[in-house]
Amino acid sequence: MIHVLIVDDDKLVRKGLMSFLPWESFGMRVVGEAANGEKALDFLKANRVDLLMTDLAMPVMSGIELIRIVRKLYPDIAIAVLTLHQDFEYIQEALRLGAIDYIAKVELEKEQFEEVFQRIHSRIMAEKQKHKNEADSIVEVNSCETAYALLTYPDEPLTSRMVADCVSLGWIAETEGSILLWLTDLTREVQPQSPYEDAPLPPLPNGVGSTGWHLVRLRHTAGLSPSDLFQRIRAYRRRDFFYDCDGHEPYPIEKSVMDLLVEQPEPGEEETETVKELLHAFTWVHDDEAFDKLCSRFKELRIPVSKLMQWIYGFMVDWNRLFRAIQPDEIKMPDTFTCWREVVDWLKHFREMGITLSGSLQLSPEVSGSIMNAVKIVHDELDTPLFAIDVAKRVNLSRSYFYQCFKEIVGYSFNEYLRKVRIDKAREYLEQTSRPIVWIAKQTGYEDEKYFSRTFREQTGMLPSEYRQQNKVR
Repeated sequence: MIHVLIVDDDKLVRKGLMSFLPWESFGMRVVGEAANGEKALDFLKANRVDLLMTDLAMPVMSGIELIRIVRKLYPDIAIAVLTLHQDFEYIQEALRLGAIDYIAKVELEKEQFEEVFQRIHSRIMAEKQKHKNEADSIVEVNSCETAYALLTYPDEPLTSRMVADCVSLGWIAETEGSILLWLTDLTREVQPQSPYEDAPLPPLPNGVGSTGWHLVRLRHTAGLSPSDLFQRIRAYRRRDFFYDCDGHEPYPIEKSVMDLLVEQPEPGEEETETVKELLHAFTWVHDDEAFDKLCSRFKELRIPVSKLMQWIYGFMVDWNRLFRAIQPDEIKMPDTFTCWREVVDWLKHFREMGITLSGSLQLSPEVSGSIMNAVKIVHDELDTPLFAIDVAKRVNLSRSYFYQCFKEIVGYSFNEYLRKVRIDKAREYLEQTSRPIVWIAKQTGYEDEKYFSRTFREQTGMLPSEYRQQNKVR
């Protein structure tokens, strides 16, 4: 998608161009507008732009001056001139400075935009192909065993300013996305004692000094074109890069191109189910060994990040559902994780929040974990007979101590909590399904429908049939 910035001092012209022209049909998207050259330059500092469409006669800074500055600071941005009057002297100056086309606004008013857009799109694509061919030819001339890549997760497009900075230093910028590639042999002037130890590193472009950027040293790159390397690095970022950034990674991260060729099989269903069971068992919240095992298995399997986010979100929903009575404030997760270290840090923070209550009650993490395991048993086995003495034995606590700790942590006695959860689940069934009441009774642990109805009325003030009639979701 070609990102477009429109610069014109006439607000109506800008709004008209943005609203009424079929940008998407030509692979274009308007990402910004500016009333003059200075505002356009401010926008370019922080945003990626592929095509600048500018008027020539503007206050504050003319279009000619804007073109001159943009060609110097952002040489990869294509420029098209918008003009109301056919001032050929101005137009020729703009073309001389590097504009790829000029558009008489009357052409757009007469709905000749299809020809104009197709012409501009073709010229931009031709220019990109030219740059790609030039980049590919660099490898043939400067083939070397070692290359460097700068990349982030998630994939955020490079700003025009960063592209200009990196090109001026000798980096190659990916056409779409956020990968920078360095192919110049740095060992010609400085010879380290070993091939990679203490080897000189390429200069970093402005804007990549933040922790979101990582430098990767690629070995055995001789004979590969930039497009080949970009393709392999993209594949690396999709799977392994996220997990390699664990807070203990070297600088730079060392990788062989041969490693990037290896296709790792997706984890099998049995393996993934085992990890999901570990996650949803909640034991890791209070048990250090279980936590280390969970993190280790996640990292070994290298679950795709999107799936990892889904799993953690599902676990969080499960936790909030089960332990709402214990921790009424719902725990939330970030919109995304940028690396494995952030996942581990979030899980550690979650553990700290999970054991806060144990500390306030002066209970050991083991005891608190046992009670939370008992809560999970209640929810997981709601349709079966459950007795406190049996559950206490299953979580390795004596009957009397189990009663005491359960009431302290949960706020209800075991039997009160069991009844509450069963009635809450029955409410849900009555509101959201048309299942018979006898079925709902059995699903919530009541074999006797009449006893279920009597208990439900004691808790809610109405019979199940009355509750359904009043609260059924339509």
